[in-house]
Amino acid sequence: MDKYHLTLNDVLNNRFSIICKEVSTYIINDISQKEKLDTGKNDHQLQSDYDKYMMDLLDILFNMQECLSSIDHAYIFMRHFYSKEHFEKYEISTIDYYLYHYDVLCYKISTLKDLYFKLVNFLYDLKLEDKSCNWKAIEKRETIINNPFLFHLLRENHNNLSIIENQRNRSAHEGKVEHEAFKEISPYVLLTMYAETKFTNVDKELMITNGSYLESKLKKSQSIFFKEVEIYRYNSFIFTRCILCSLAEKFIQTINSKTKNKYLDIIKKAELQIQKNRTDKNCNINECSNNLKIKNGYTCSI
Repeated sequence: MDKYHLTLNDVLNNRFSIICKEVSTYIINDISQKEKLDTGKNDHQLQSDYDKYMMDLLDILFNMQECLSSIDHAYIFMRHFYSKEHFEKYEISTIDYYLYHYDVLCYKISTLKDLYFKLVNFLYDLKLEDKSCNWKAIEKRETIINNPFLFHLLRENHNNLSIIENQRNRSAHEGKVEHEAFKEISPYVLLTMYAETKFTNVDKELMITNGSYLESKLKKSQSIFFKEVEIYRYNSFIFTRCILCSLAEKFIQTINSKTKNKYLDIIKKAELQIQKNRTDKNCNINECSNNLKIKNGYTCSI
């Protein structure tokens, strides 16, 4: 088993996510039954304050899950370049293809960081507006929040995220999507792709052919790129998993006694599910704090 490989299910199989989803599912079913009895009211009117709280919390978790899914999909698409002839027909080079999905990856990892702050703001009722819900504002409230492991995770993620945010910003403001691994080989990829249609008299030594030096250089560039992308994916998954674990106790504390009694059976069922499915990959706060393995920051050396 690869200790550095995590699936989306590994990330979401934790106390916070499971209890939140189980209780939210019960709330949705309960509201659906109420609607049948009182057709004059909509969903929002039939929800209690805590029901609305749970639905808002579930929305943040689903957004985080969507980001992780997009990161996972981008990683999968980059590793599988389909139908070279088809892409060449539409003038899409292998590097164009990689960087398109790399752009998605950088955006979604940056968005994921913002969702961490949004989740902390929501659970601790910090009342920060969207524009001011950032690392500086959260960090100023470290003493109030009083969750050392959470801040260790947020700080590590923030400190290691600069390369991705710089890439995201260049893409957003300058239209540049690039990666250092392809800087030297990229011109040769273009020459090879357009040798017969747009460029004339291209020296064969400048084209990427089977067994050539340039082919080995391209493969080396791809290897470096994929290694870094794998790090991106792994770290976004491990940070999310452990941040959710670090917030589980706070989430349980937000469930008041009246609500706990109402959903007691649901919470017990969720707890049993967690214990039943526990493996060395499942997450709880002790496992996270003892076994957190951030993979080489967010980048490898070029």
